[in-house]
Amino acid sequence: DPTAIGIAPVRTPLARRLIEQRPTAVRGNASEVIGLAGGRGGRGADSIDHPESAVRAACRLVERSGGAVAISGAVDHLVDGRRLALLGHGHPWLTQVTGAGCALGALMAACVTCTEDPLLAAATATAAYTVAAERAAELSRGPGSLVPALLDELALLTPESLAAAVQL
Repeated sequence: DPTAIGIAPVRTPLARRLIEQRPTAVRGNASEVIGLAGGRGGRGADSIDHPESAVRAACRLVERSGGAVAISGAVDHLVDGRRLALLGHGHPWLTQVTGAGCALGALMAACVTCTEDPLLAAATATAAYTVAAERAAELSRGPGSLVPALLDELALLTPESLAAAVQL
């Protein structure tokens, strides 16, 4: 999860070196993915780019890492060099919650341990998190109450309810 890549003088070179360790999955917003691949990056945790504009950069990262890259946005774009998955779930309040991307990264790390398919792991984590966020938003009054509701909805999510909710 390369937060602030492209503008952070310590994080940027470190994150770029970590790609050489061949991570199974990388998750970031479009500007972070572009910055990690060698481009200009964004402005902290906020993306100034759209996910579709980062797909080529993500494919370059896949070539170097051998894993999958998930680009977060209104429509998440996930690539593994052979496949592209688009997931249009989530809620705008997620962009107002500090650590939302980090939590998705942690869920993605957990999913990576369950399959040898990095794209499947990244897509499963992204779908679970964003579907749970949609459900949590229905029960919330704003970003502050979204967080506890999101934790509840993640705990209540089943493989069957996730499969029924995902729209590819």
